[in-house]
Amino acid sequence: MFIISCDDTVEVNTQTLYDEAADLYREGQYEASKQKIDLLLDAPDLGSSILIAKSYYLRGFIYYLNNESKEAYQDYLMALELAKEHGDEKIESRLYNEIGQIFYEKELYDQGLVYFQMALDHVNAATYQDRAYYNYGIGKSLKSLGRFDEAMEFLLEAIEINKQLNNNNSLIKNYLEMGSLHSRVGNYTVALEHFQKVIELAPLSQNPSNNMWKAYNNMGNAFLIVDKFEEAEVYLTQALEYNTNENQLWVTYNNLGRVYNKKGQYEKAWSCFKKSLVYNSEKGEMNELAITNMALKKTFQKLNQPDSLLYYTMLINDMALPLIETQAWLKDEDMKIALLTKYQNYKQKQSEREQYAKTSWLMAFIMTFVFVSGVLSMRLWKIYNYKSSQKGYDLIRNPNEMVYLLDLFKKEKEEMKKVMDQKIGGAN
Repeated sequence: MFIISCDDTVEVNTQTLYDEAADLYREGQYEASKQKIDLLLDAPDLGSSILIAKSYYLRGFIYYLNNESKEAYQDYLMALELAKEHGDEKIESRLYNEIGQIFYEKELYDQGLVYFQMALDHVNAATYQDRAYYNYGIGKSLKSLGRFDEAMEFLLEAIEINKQLNNNNSLIKNYLEMGSLHSRVGNYTVALEHFQKVIELAPLSQNPSNNMWKAYNNMGNAFLIVDKFEEAEVYLTQALEYNTNENQLWVTYNNLGRVYNKKGQYEKAWSCFKKSLVYNSEKGEMNELAITNMALKKTFQKLNQPDSLLYYTMLINDMALPLIETQAWLKDEDMKIALLTKYQNYKQKQSEREQYAKTSWLMAFIMTFVFVSGVLSMRLWKIYNYKSSQKGYDLIRNPNEMVYLLDLFKKEKEEMKKVMDQKIGGAN
């Protein structure tokens, strides 16, 4: 009994630790939550395997949020093994998705795609929302690998699910990815359509400022690509209004500088490029910094002020960022037209489905109306016939009158019989 009691106490304590860690996580106290999980996983008796799996999962996700990808990956693998042993396919599928996300963010898109697909393979155990996440993961990985046709199918599936769930936060991510895909292939009208949807949904999201910045920044870039500089300037300027720490304004300043460069407004371009470098406090996004570097050189060669580049060239060199080529855009017209056609076919089918749904509801209403009208008509007809038949007997005011009339008919019948008997007898 003593041993059982001790075991029970340990299990209760580990469950309590996990509950406390989960509460701290929900409150945004990630470090305190992680400390609780550390205590739990250091306990001599950890309790149920599924509790351990959930603990590794939670700690792994905290590592992920803190950009500690290696530690997150290790905890996810531990949780995955335990989930497999326990037969919990829901946790298993979610862990595949989380591991896929780590690879995706490390730009290891092939590996990320494998794990996202493994998550989708367990879709029968997943929630409807999980399915949207898995389709989105596969779609964005395929897009990054240049497999645009396949990517669009999965992204459209994610959009359809999130529409049904009214999940605005996920819908915004889907629309941004779809807009980016169509920008990559040159379908700018379709891209702008999706970015505009982001603007409409952003006020309803958890992070409206960041989403508005992304939408306006992407719309400005789309116009820049097709050399519509006035429109690009308008949207990029609007993006700069969302000045928060998480919004990468240096990207917007960089692109706005490119707009001014194209328009020949070199002083404005120079100002934007300077701000782009000042705002960039990290060493990531080498492509954009390389663009900035090339644009600065081009601008000040035209201004005949190459010496002004000295400080900023040194700054770039100190950051050890190589001068690399910008990302090549897809120039295959056949692919562009094929994707546009496929998207238009999807829109047409979607419109037909919506029209069919409306028609079905209308037909159901009409049939219901006809049925109810028929039933009411039959009832009214019966009531009318009943009333009509009653009118023929209005003279008969009570049962005694009916007896009296029947007696009269009986006497008349007897009299007629006597007359007939006499006539028949006379004839004989």
